[in-house]
Amino acid sequence: MGIDLARFLAAFGVVVAHVAASPRDWVGHLALAMFAILTAFLAVKSAERAGGSYAFVPRARRLILPWAVWSLFYWAVEFAIADGPDRFRPLSDPWSLLYGGYIHLWFLPFIGLAMVLVGPVVAHVSSPARLALASGLMLAGSAPLFWAHEALHLPEPLPQWAFTLPCYVLGLFLAKAQGMNRPAIALFAGLGLSLIAVWMGQGAPWTFTILAGLLVFELFWHLPLRGGFVRHLGQVAFGIYLIHPFVMLVIYKFIGAELPLLMAAGLDFLLSWAVVAALRPLPFFARIT
Repeated sequence: MGIDLARFLAAFGVVVAHVAASPRDWVGHLALAMFAILTAFLAVKSAERAGGSYAFVPRARRLILPWAVWSLFYWAVEFAIADGPDRFRPLSDPWSLLYGGYIHLWFLPFIGLAMVLVGPVVAHVSSPARLALASGLMLAGSAPLFWAHEALHLPEPLPQWAFTLPCYVLGLFLAKAQGMNRPAIALFAGLGLSLIAVWMGQGAPWTFTILAGLLVFELFWHLPLRGGFVRHLGQVAFGIYLIHPFVMLVIYKFIGAELPLLMAAGLDFLLSWAVVAALRPLPFFARIT
């Protein structure tokens, strides 16, 4: 149940990051690192409960519907309110086809692709020695990704992918390490990943969030929380993540864009939560959130 609370708080972190829109953002990176670790961790645990099998294609298909529906929704919103070339974003920015109707939707196709790693990790990372070797390969592969994230002016969503892929792989290895009762292997891998990020990212604020995300995940994973309300928080988190940019536009339209940061983020988050909670009883809305 602590994971449900972690999802909810991570969604709030994403809202704060999007309202702030700061190039020195660390709140959004922390939330993203925790989301990626959590998603990968639960994927491995699900595969292990199924005897080691992981149905990649059906799970990837489940992401297509929410991605398609929300992309069409945000494309329609953008077409209605934009005056410039953004009105035809897929034509003016072909890279946008990698994420869809709004930049925050990049997480869905990313996870759909990253899930292909779950099966091989479950099948082949089967001993502490193999886990240590795989962790070393992850550290070596993360260096160019973190360098590209900071040094190259990559088109979106490539910077997000470059940061999130090592975090996702770390979550896979963390689940395997806990299953082997060797959590220290994954924790040291997370420390190494953070040090590489600090080095390649020249100490930018986002570089410290990988280890922080791992430690926060560990904290929430062990929290002895129970109850329907905590489960509700986990159920609405993804919907809040999906709908909050639209709610933000509504707030700015009717209240203005001069609100203090935390007030704007808090209002956006609370209204998004209310909308999702009200609409989740509808079967179709529940399927796309």
